[in-house]
Amino acid sequence: MEKHIIPVTMDNPDFAVAMDRLKQGQKKKNTGRKKIVIKKIEKSSNKQVTFSKRRAGLFKKASELCILCNVNIAIIVFSPAEKLFCFGHPDVEGIVGRYLKGEKVFVASERRGSYEESNMQYEKAVKNLALEKKNLIETEKMVKGLSRRWWEDSIDEMSERELEQFMVSLYELRKKLTERAAQLFMLSIQ
Repeated sequence: MEKHIIPVTMDNPDFAVAMDRLKQGQKKKNTGRKKIVIKKIEKSSNKQVTFSKRRAGLFKKASELCILCNVNIAIIVFSPAEKLFCFGHPDVEGIVGRYLKGEKVFVASERRGSYEESNMQYEKAVKNLALEKKNLIETEKMVKGLSRRWWEDSIDEMSERELEQFMVSLYELRKKLTERAAQLFMLSIQ
């Protein structure tokens, strides 16, 4: 039997079939970047995550633009959680002031980094608030535990120690009731 060797060229239809078979055997290793539809995000947690990621990218691109083109930039953004984020090169206050006054010459503000400091103070205050809320909940639980009237609980729910305490309290109550009844009886006789 004689084998026929078919020359492989791009013009040959067998070449195209062979390439299709080769491509079918190979699979993509990952999905890669996908184009997203630009529309409003409905879920609030997704909004916050997307904002956090895109804010960093926006500030990075603005910084690159400042360096590459020697321009002054100010970006002021409020997050979905109503937190203020600012970026400015060389500083936000000077650029905004220049814009509002219509000046063409930039004069740097003396309060450099004030927004960054404000953001750090805000974050610290939010953490302190969360800690205080946690402490308040723990304190309320402790107060609730202290004000709990174990004797009003069902006997079936009491621990052995509480049952013993309950029994001693009942004996003391009975003793005090007997003494008080005797006092009242003595007063009624007189």
